[in-house]
Amino acid sequence: MQEAVIDGVRVAAAHEGVAELVVMLKHSNGGTSEVALDHLATDALLKFCDAATPAQLTGQSWSKVREAMAVSWNRFQPRGSTQAQ
Repeated sequence: MQEAVIDGVRVAAAHEGVAELVVMLKHSNGGTSEVALDHLATDALLKFCDAATPAQLTGQSWSKVREAMAVSWNRFQPRGSTQAQ
C-alpha cells in the first residue's frame, strides 16, 4: 500500500487566533483526512519538503508530515532526552 500524500493545504485560525496549517491528505484507498500543524511543525514540514510556500507541499509524502509533527512534539521533551513518548 502506498503512503498517503499531501493533497492540499489551507491556513486556519487555531486557539486564540494563532494561525495553523491544515494539511489535507489523500490515502491510496481514496480516503482523505486532515492534520492541523502548529507553526513549529509547519516550519519543519516546509524545510523537509524543500518548499518555499505551503502550495509547494502538494504531492509530498505523509511521512514528512509525521516527521514535522515529531519536531513540534519534541519541544516538550526534557533537554537531552532522545525518546518521544
